[in-house]
Amino acid sequence: MPAHPSDHPLDVRPSVAADLPAILALVIEAFAALASLTPPSGAAGETVENLGRIQAQGAILVAESVGRLVGCVALEPKMGGFYLGRLAVHPDWRRQGIAQLLLAAAESYARARQASALTLNVRLVLAGNIRLFEGAGYRIVGQGSHSGFSVPTYHIMRKDLGFPG
Repeated sequence: MPAHPSDHPLDVRPSVAADLPAILALVIEAFAALASLTPPSGAAGETVENLGRIQAQGAILVAESVGRLVGCVALEPKMGGFYLGRLAVHPDWRRQGIAQLLLAAAESYARARQASALTLNVRLVLAGNIRLFEGAGYRIVGQGSHSGFSVPTYHIMRKDLGFPG
């Protein structure tokens, strides 16, 4: 049985280049359950190179326990704030508060840099994810459509941080 945060300490830290292959594996495994989405999630096509670009321009925060990456979230600079992407928790570690911990760490990271806001996109069909983000203080500010779709497929969510943009 895999270890859980209640059994071992959990640390959230900025990732380093050596973490990128493990982050990629985590993202692919965490998003595998969403393979049936239409349009398909872009996570399946994620690359170490793209993650490295995000890491170099912003940050990827990772949750780690006993040397194992169990969660991550990417922060890309965007219009005075940060866009959050690839929030992922390993399937064996879900429902342990890791996503909330990563969101809080992302907010701390952004506030330390006096970012104006955090934004993210979440699919309309992922009601649990929408509730997670609303519970963390994000609000729906718009909708968008994936390429090739004439109807909205995702919400645009935002959390204002109070710094000028």
